[in-house]
Amino acid sequence: MNRLLQKVEEAGGLPVLVVQQDDLDDLATVRLATREQQTHRIIYRDAGEPSSYHVAFEAALLLRIVQVPADQQVILHETREAREKVVSQMERMFKGQISLAQARSTGLRYYDGVLLRLRSTGPGLWADRWLFEQAPELRGLQAALLQSQVQENLICLEGEVERLTPSAVLQATRAINAACAFHSAGLLGLPPLAIPYQAAGFEPLAKELIAITSAEPTTADPDREIVDGWAEKLGLSRWYVWKMP
Repeated sequence: MNRLLQKVEEAGGLPVLVVQQDDLDDLATVRLATREQQTHRIIYRDAGEPSSYHVAFEAALLLRIVQVPADQQVILHETREAREKVVSQMERMFKGQISLAQARSTGLRYYDGVLLRLRSTGPGLWADRWLFEQAPELRGLQAALLQSQVQENLICLEGEVERLTPSAVLQATRAINAACAFHSAGLLGLPPLAIPYQAAGFEPLAKELIAITSAEPTTADPDREIVDGWAEKLGLSRWYVWKMP
């Protein structure tokens, strides 16, 4: 672990502090250094051995971020048109069944969820592969975590989810989950992990998404390249814009 953190510090020129926080919503997250706080922080929630992989994963993502020149760093932002399109679809799907306020709240949650998955999953697959190669001592924890995630994601293939979810959100979610399943299956040598998505016809698209994460970057911001590449494949290119922090 110290070796990974040292790589980040050397690449970014700033110290990295690892902090445990019981009330954290996520398992782990990164708080980038600011002008006032010249330290990157990796915050994790649960004490115990599994957290070492979560911290290492965030360190891998942070390594990518700090290598982007400061004047080229951008943040993904929503677009009003795409957001309202999802909300309107929810209102039409459940007209007369739930209130407009409930439909709007649910639509916003779906929209935000897809953007979060789009922004994090492609770079996350890169981080998993990099850690598999760079930190073999974590492979046991990694294998357990990835298999658990694949099993949890299978709910997206259920018919009831299809009835309750806007079509664009559902198709993007299923494709993203398929990419995770095929990636984990290949990384861990466990082909059965991908069988449900293979049976549902997602193999070609999943493998296209995985190929984007494996390609050599052509710009100074490889994560942005991955996100934009995935968005094009998923029909989400107009769902967001990049802005300076």
